[in-house]
Amino acid sequence: MKPYELNDISYLSIPLPDDITRAKENGNFTLAEELIREKLNFAKTSQTLKQRLEGELAVLSALGEDQFPFDEQQAQKMLEEAFEKVEPDEIQELVRTNNVEWTYKKGQKYFHRRFIENLVKTRHDYYERYRYEEENSIDNERQTELDDNIIEMKKNGQRKAKITLKQSIAPSVTITDQEGPFLAHLPLPRTNGHVNKQEVFATTGPVLDIANPTACQRTIAFQTDNINDLFFEVKHEYEIKANYHDLFDVMENQKDFPKKLSDEEKKQFQNELAEKSPHILFTDFLDKLLAEMTTKEMNLLEKAYKIYEFVTTKVNYSYMREYFTIPNISEYCAVNQKGDCGVQAILFITLCRMAGIPAKWESGLYISEYTQGPHDWAKFYLPTIGWVYADASFGGSAYRGHNTERWKYYFGNLDVFRMPANDDIQADFTVAKKQLRADPIDNQRGEFESNQRSFRFNELDWNVTLIGFEFL
Repeated sequence: MKPYELNDISYLSIPLPDDITRAKENGNFTLAEELIREKLNFAKTSQTLKQRLEGELAVLSALGEDQFPFDEQQAQKMLEEAFEKVEPDEIQELVRTNNVEWTYKKGQKYFHRRFIENLVKTRHDYYERYRYEEENSIDNERQTELDDNIIEMKKNGQRKAKITLKQSIAPSVTITDQEGPFLAHLPLPRTNGHVNKQEVFATTGPVLDIANPTACQRTIAFQTDNINDLFFEVKHEYEIKANYHDLFDVMENQKDFPKKLSDEEKKQFQNELAEKSPHILFTDFLDKLLAEMTTKEMNLLEKAYKIYEFVTTKVNYSYMREYFTIPNISEYCAVNQKGDCGVQAILFITLCRMAGIPAKWESGLYISEYTQGPHDWAKFYLPTIGWVYADASFGGSAYRGHNTERWKYYFGNLDVFRMPANDDIQADFTVAKKQLRADPIDNQRGEFESNQRSFRFNELDWNVTLIGFEFL
């Protein structure tokens, strides 16, 4: 297969042979790779399985990167340095209670590089014991910002902002002249009914293309042959508007809310009701799970709420390994009851579609005075109302913090602290990549490749800087 063909990750739904699975689950990636190459060279191996095996080589390469760098002894020591009153075997207790992300490397447990940060984010008892008060104070400011936003949205029914950003990307590893030409992408805000007046006003590096504002995964693309010209930067500005919807008021007062879509709506939103392998699949387990939380008597809004309630109250937030290494994100999230913003969004979308509610992905950056970084959320369609939003990870965070008002707010609403760049998962760029993407799901941190290879995120320096934020 050609490298770019691996970007169609639907092959991840194909099961792996048992011997490869055993080696992989034990963290013996060397043996797993040897088994794969043996099967690729075996004449009787089907072409369908060969595609899966070639993709798995890329998955193993991603897993082999340093996403889980700390062994059990190191992790315990890090706990003791970061928190007060740590018990001698506390890391083992966190494993037993499913509160840390870990994997096997040759039969030994290794822990996610951000497991300390994850505990501070998701466990109030660890937040209170955290030794670094400055980081907590910044988070407190962000929490206040979100609560103030709800007050303004309910008061005025909407909110607008103008945001000015600078983004850059460059390789952080050694590259040779023979590897050119080099292609880079950075995300740009896309028109989605809430964003307008996008303007790129400065760039560094030779620009190949600026995608149309309606592009599904919108980027600015750079290309060069010059090995000394591999720093790419874009400065841009856009305006964004958020509208307020009180879906709880609708549930309480509109008793005749539709229980199903009209035939015209089903036809119009058939893509937003369909499966999309490998991550949006209507599996038997998810079907049984949906039956636990909904009934046939419920209308579409009530079903959407029950799905939101499950994801925000039953799924624990957890920083994740690269999405490319998870065969089915929605089922992974439901079975393990953990996941980060994108994992939770995909589960919400999948369950909504199974319930007959059109739903889709949106993602990009979260942008405010206190934090700037990648974020994912969902939107779903309701008859008589239209498209509304659900941010399951923000809702779950509010639920853990006993902030009922904010938990309710993110069922139906977003805020203006966003840069939406992607309108779907597993979509091509306007200027297609020739190599396997660092993230075949969507684009938030940018992509970089040479003529010979792709570059993973740990081989890149990516930065986003807030230049200006103004409420309108």
